[in-house]
Amino acid sequence: MAFDRLKMVAQGKTRPGMSRFGKFAREEDGAIFIFSLQIFLILMIVGGLAVDFVRQEERRTLIQGTIDRAALAAASLSQKVDPKYVVNDYMKKAGLDYLDIDPIVETNEKNSPDDEDKYRRVTIVTRDDMPTIFGDLLGVYSLATNVGARAEESIGNVEISMVLDISGSMNDPDMYSSSGESKIASLRTAAKNFVNTMFDDVQPPEAPAGRLSISIVPYNQQVSMGSTLASIYNLSKDHTKNTCADVQTLGFDSLEISPTAPLQRTMYGWSYDMVNQGYSIFKTISESAENCYEFSYSPIMAIEDNQQDLLDKISSLRAGGDTAIDIGARWGFALLDPATEPVAMALASKGVINSSVQNRPMPYADTATSVDDSSMKVMILMTDGMNTRSFSTKMEYRTGPSGFFSTDSATAFYDYDQSQLYWYSAKRAAEGLKPIYRFKDGTWRDRVDAGDKVMVSISGSLKTLNSISWETIWGKGWTLQYVIDKFLLRPRQADDPNQSVKSIYAEMAISSMFEQKDANLEEVCKLAQSRGIDVYTIAVSAPDEGKAALEKCASGPSYAYEVKGDDLNDAFASIAAQIISLRLTN
Repeated sequence: MAFDRLKMVAQGKTRPGMSRFGKFAREEDGAIFIFSLQIFLILMIVGGLAVDFVRQEERRTLIQGTIDRAALAAASLSQKVDPKYVVNDYMKKAGLDYLDIDPIVETNEKNSPDDEDKYRRVTIVTRDDMPTIFGDLLGVYSLATNVGARAEESIGNVEISMVLDISGSMNDPDMYSSSGESKIASLRTAAKNFVNTMFDDVQPPEAPAGRLSISIVPYNQQVSMGSTLASIYNLSKDHTKNTCADVQTLGFDSLEISPTAPLQRTMYGWSYDMVNQGYSIFKTISESAENCYEFSYSPIMAIEDNQQDLLDKISSLRAGGDTAIDIGARWGFALLDPATEPVAMALASKGVINSSVQNRPMPYADTATSVDDSSMKVMILMTDGMNTRSFSTKMEYRTGPSGFFSTDSATAFYDYDQSQLYWYSAKRAAEGLKPIYRFKDGTWRDRVDAGDKVMVSISGSLKTLNSISWETIWGKGWTLQYVIDKFLLRPRQADDPNQSVKSIYAEMAISSMFEQKDANLEEVCKLAQSRGIDVYTIAVSAPDEGKAALEKCASGPSYAYEVKGDDLNDAFASIAAQIISLRLTN
């Protein structure tokens, strides 16, 4: 009996409860339930945190939008209610009055009560601590969000450069417009309306003088400085036939055009690259094709605050020539750069502009600069085309000895008779070779020095060689490539058969075209934007290349306008509205 009972115990059969307990101990089917429960808890916590983060972003968006609107309303100069009250009222009506907000209001109230405030700046900074629903499971009881907004309305200091295309295509009617009016006529109307709007809103008659200055920069293949500006800048004296400058030699990695540093004047005549453009070589050209196409309406009007003078300038604009948007922009930005202040001082001393703007351009704004001591800087860049070409001639080929000689006289330089013409090769002289080329028979001769005279032996007799200057050559009115092809190519090829019009032109010319100009424009525009200059662009029925170049130059998509000629006035009006509107920074 005892033995049987022990056997039953060993087999777990003594009692039904003991049998179930053993079975439960041996059962493994429920283990996955515990693991699943753990995963569920983790997912619930993660999902809960996601809900908390979504709630936080919703609250942040609500708060940001509310304080943006509150700052805008409070900063408006037409708002006569206490700006702090306006902000708090906005927050209360949005159900956000639980936030700790103490708006900072800055304004200029130094003037008499009859004078409008020059500016009002409202800054709002707050912190929202949102209690979490699930975060406390991990010990996170709230999520903090810092939100801020600043709005400013200023009708104080505004500097504008209007860089306007006056190339030949501006004479044409806009094929996409219904008015039949030429684009230059539409531009004159729109630009004058813009100027009037700016004076009405920024520089009304009752306002203190000096709030607004506008520069007008007409451009085609070049920009004409005009005699007054040319006398202020350190423009080269190699000739006085125009007042354009080869600013492309300065590069486009700076906004400054120094009034004291040497500035190379653009060569007169035509340095156009006909060969590389697929054209025949012309002997002479029309006025509109000159390196610097300059007329009475062409020169820059710099830092002007006289409304009527600006309107008269715009009314005078006519069109002709090629298109160099990069050079126009280079001057437009320079007239907003503080390095140009000595120019304004000089213009004021000459009585060209009023003394109220002689301290322009003002320093670039930063956090340490007050509104009174800085200025909103704006450039408007307009074109109906695309970057094309600009040309000039290098300085060493403008004045002094040309290397050509004549046995007749120092002015005997003819394309129809070269029997008395010679050319001297300094390269051959350095190599110990005969250096003087005789055009008549294509032979090289020895140079004979007799005191201060240079002579050559012809048929056993010495003949004096009269040096011909570059001034004499360019005085003929011939193009650069014509002089190369007709005169320089023969002796250069006689010494080196690999020489060509193209290779010699590359040595003598200053040239910028198409893609290079687009790159120049993009570089200088990015630099201007980094300095806080607002860049607006207007493409008037421009080709895709022109629109693309202007889009890259503009401060943002909303700053780039693409319009027809009929809509040019609307584009300028929209820009004017933006300039005088509030500026919001988050």
